[in-house]
Amino acid sequence: MEYFAFTGKTMGGSSAINYMVYIRGSRRDYDSWAELGNHGWSYREVLPYFMKSENNQDIESHNKHYHGIGGPMNVERFPYIDINTMMLVEAFKEKGLPITDLNAENQLGTDIVQSTSKDGRRESVNVAYIRPIRHKRPNIDVVSEAHVTKVLIDPTTKTAYGVTYVKNGKIYTARARKEVIVSAGAINSPKLLMLSGVGPRHHLESLNIPVIADLDVGSNLQDHVTTDALVIGLSNKTSTMVNGPQLVSELYNYFRQEPKKNGPLAVSGTLSGTAFIKSPYTYEDAPDLQFHFDGRNVKEFYSDPTTYLASNVFPLSFYDGLATRPLLLSPKSRGTILLNHTDPVYGPPLIYSGFFTERIDVDVLIAGMKFVLGLEETEAFKESGASFIKIPVEACSSYVWGTDEYFYCLLTHYTSTIYHPVGTCKMGPHSDKSAVIDPRLRVYGVRNLRVVDASIMPLIVRDDAENQKVKASK
Repeated sequence: MEYFAFTGKTMGGSSAINYMVYIRGSRRDYDSWAELGNHGWSYREVLPYFMKSENNQDIESHNKHYHGIGGPMNVERFPYIDINTMMLVEAFKEKGLPITDLNAENQLGTDIVQSTSKDGRRESVNVAYIRPIRHKRPNIDVVSEAHVTKVLIDPTTKTAYGVTYVKNGKIYTARARKEVIVSAGAINSPKLLMLSGVGPRHHLESLNIPVIADLDVGSNLQDHVTTDALVIGLSNKTSTMVNGPQLVSELYNYFRQEPKKNGPLAVSGTLSGTAFIKSPYTYEDAPDLQFHFDGRNVKEFYSDPTTYLASNVFPLSFYDGLATRPLLLSPKSRGTILLNHTDPVYGPPLIYSGFFTERIDVDVLIAGMKFVLGLEETEAFKESGASFIKIPVEACSSYVWGTDEYFYCLLTHYTSTIYHPVGTCKMGPHSDKSAVIDPRLRVYGVRNLRVVDASIMPLIVRDDAENQKVKASK
């Protein structure tokens, strides 16, 4: 199964290209980290860092014990909510899910999501943290359009003392006075460590890379897996299906709106409403399924679901269909990242997702698909004229639509990720032989080297990984 990994190689990293959804995860996520021996990472201990980072503009509608104001990262609700988002939230309420603060201790329920945006504009980590200080502090120097190729580590003292990087075809060296801190993401942090001699001995030796520290770098890959081949057809009550000139008009209106954007483009595409549930396969007091919805042009999608590319920058009402995405929040399957044997330095790493190597992951997603079919029976759907399109996709046409066999086929042929890879430089106590870094994010066996991104997570959190990167950096 091919794994497409989109990462943000720009100022702000993937926070500059993501959905902007602000959901931290469940209390159970962080308490599980602490139970594995990662002291200082329990929910009670990390909550103050989340609150400190927030400048929450939606605080009146949320519990003040979980939210903060005055922090660098602006958090709000998208200023534009379309009719189909409200239909979905109302339908989930009819299914028994309460309206809940998705950033409190437990996310079980439904709501309009909060976002890392300000007045309808994206607010990346760069905008929130770097841009305000970039030209004001003497101790920060940003080198753009550069590609780091190696962490420099003294092979005798096992001490990191700098990095090499390439810019405009020339090789440069940056030396560290105190520490080298790696934040290249769950795909490229393990790649950089392995290129530097930190990783599995057998793999590094096969590429003639001198081994500095024999660690389980690249293992423990986890991601939120989903499928997008269950499609809800919208009626003309809620679908506008705008044409090209109308889109141009909306773009013009968006740029004219000052200072606050509040039209259809002031939203993270189609992901505004969501819901979290527990499947029959979990015994934890936390959800193991979430539901996302993407816009679809139904005719184009059914002509070839494997190549269909939705822009997803417009609200749900701009399409005539919705793709239902049940999201696997706590996968048991694990993948691996290895260096590219042909071109270890500049070639993309080899990503082995490991999706569905544990059968329970399949069962949980099938349970999610069965649950979401029940939305069709709600008054919210009936009043809107929305219903599932019960036509099998081509690859699964030999199965009866809506059966377990059909759902299994969808997962086999139309699996995708929501782009939340984590865990490839696993954090853990010294007794954990699979751990790469300690609970203070220091790489085992190497002095003055830390990792501070989503790769540190021993277990994936229930939803957006971007906020955990900020917390780790703090």
